[in-house]
Amino acid sequence: MDRIEKAINSLLIKTKGEIFSRIEKVSFEVNVSDTKAKCYCYSIKKDGNGNLRVEDLIDFIDERIVDYAIPKKKIDEAKKEVKETGSTSKIVKLKKQAVELFTNLKKTGEGGELLLYILTIEILKIPQLISKMSLKTSGQLHYQGSDGIHVKYDSSNKTLNLYWGESKMYKNISQALAECFRSLNGYLLDTYSYKSTQERDLLLITDNINQNINNEDFENLIVAYFDKDNDLSNKLLYKGICFIGYDSEKYKDSTKSIEEFKKELMVELDNHYKGISSQIKKYKGLDNKEIHVFIMPFPSVESFRKYYLKTIKA
Repeated sequence: MDRIEKAINSLLIKTKGEIFSRIEKVSFEVNVSDTKAKCYCYSIKKDGNGNLRVEDLIDFIDERIVDYAIPKKKIDEAKKEVKETGSTSKIVKLKKQAVELFTNLKKTGEGGELLLYILTIEILKIPQLISKMSLKTSGQLHYQGSDGIHVKYDSSNKTLNLYWGESKMYKNISQALAECFRSLNGYLLDTYSYKSTQERDLLLITDNINQNINNEDFENLIVAYFDKDNDLSNKLLYKGICFIGYDSEKYKDSTKSIEEFKKELMVELDNHYKGISSQIKKYKGLDNKEIHVFIMPFPSVESFRKYYLKTIKA
């Protein structure tokens, strides 16, 4: 295994698949026609009493905010402190710091961004390169840039694959898809220049990489790919990851089993795949980009957002 591949793999936060007690796989890695996109659909599970586990899913998201929002270097230092002293004080401190980075804004999309992060880690096994939340200057502002930045090394082609993330949650899936690919196309298609969509995020990566990676040799290897004066910059490949949340009327019948819900959802998935293909093909060249699209229906995106805000700031 290449040294850089080994180092990137060390960034992946391992889990035991806890999210899958809360969400149900409906379709997996479906090729979207006339594109290089792949789609994954998950629905909300019911508990033994027939209740949808939406609020429990949000509670689970809340438990992952340190992993998402705090640089891995700080997390590693806190883990070391626990091991050496037995005290969890530094872990508690990191949770408080993480909470303060999240906004109180009613229209926040941060819940979807957290789901984008969790699904990317859980399903694609692609680690986060840098925590964008830690770069915010205020919890009352949204970070201006990509919703997520993940990285993977392709040893066969010797390329560094940078995955730009976009999360959109709307009542209507068509609107969510349109806004998602409108935002994503610049990150995947813009060419190198100081005015490119990616430029600010790329600068933030190089300026802050030492906060996420506790390995100077690896830092130098990674940064070389983002240095336009280094020939390795020609081995930096852009790819995409999306999370799409939307309202579904199908949840309203509380007597319906998850299996029945999945069968009904499968019927409309073909239209969703066509919608993804149509939106991607609006942007010349985007159909040739590898994009992973997670779609998840909710009883109400607005209710999800309200409970998320209540929970994250509790």
